[in-house]
Amino acid sequence: MADVSWVRQYVILQRAALRAQLQYRVNFWTTLMGGVAYQGTQLLFLGVLLGKFGLIAGWGFREVAFVFAMRLASHALYVVPFGSLRLTDLIVRDGEFDRVLLRPVNPFLQLITRQFPLMSIGDALLGFGALIVFGWQAPVEWSVAKVGYLLLAVIGGGLVETGIQTFFCGLSFVAASTFSLRIFADNSIMQFSGYPLTMFGRGVFYGFCSVFPMAFIAFLPASLLLGRTGDIPLPVWLIAAAPVAGPVVLALGYAFFIRMLPRYASPGS
Repeated sequence: MADVSWVRQYVILQRAALRAQLQYRVNFWTTLMGGVAYQGTQLLFLGVLLGKFGLIAGWGFREVAFVFAMRLASHALYVVPFGSLRLTDLIVRDGEFDRVLLRPVNPFLQLITRQFPLMSIGDALLGFGALIVFGWQAPVEWSVAKVGYLLLAVIGGGLVETGIQTFFCGLSFVAASTFSLRIFADNSIMQFSGYPLTMFGRGVFYGFCSVFPMAFIAFLPASLLLGRTGDIPLPVWLIAAAPVAGPVVLALGYAFFIRMLPRYASPGS
């Protein structure tokens, strides 16, 4: 397979992983519904929260719901093609990564096709369904240019989350376990990135734009589309360039992964 393109290798391996999962039909449907229910409870919580308080940091339900929907859709674009990165800790700890290195296929490609995450299909259904519904209801005068920007922003947001997870994969080669850090990152993105991040104060917000760049997943591009850039302590050009953060964060995460790869030590050595 050394002469086969990266994309074709990905399709072949991911199709095999999906076929293996589809052998268990009951598990497929229960996992699918579990994904919808898991993300749906957060949407329900958002409705209850805004129904109780009316506004969050000056943002109303339609605005926050739009940010939340962008976060869900971006998460789907991470978890469907790259969700199996979460297994890296286990693969490294159990020594299975030795076999990964012996195969004539890019190690990162093998990690992202290790297992197809069935629950991610439910994430995608709810995420893009919510984006259509809440995008239609959002106070935005839609045009072809704005729809195009929205699509780029959602793709960029998915790449930001992928880049963060790829960084942790590289860290797993030198750390005993990155499980706690990964759970912290997942929970932070899941619980906070769909809300107006300026509510945490300027210092924390700047941290969300740099050290842990989850502001680029949904909040910053949604602010531009909603015309709320005046609420954000950043120049408008930087807010508008939010989709570019996706490829940048992924490239940095992958560079770190490649740099740490030679430092992997087999647990049997």
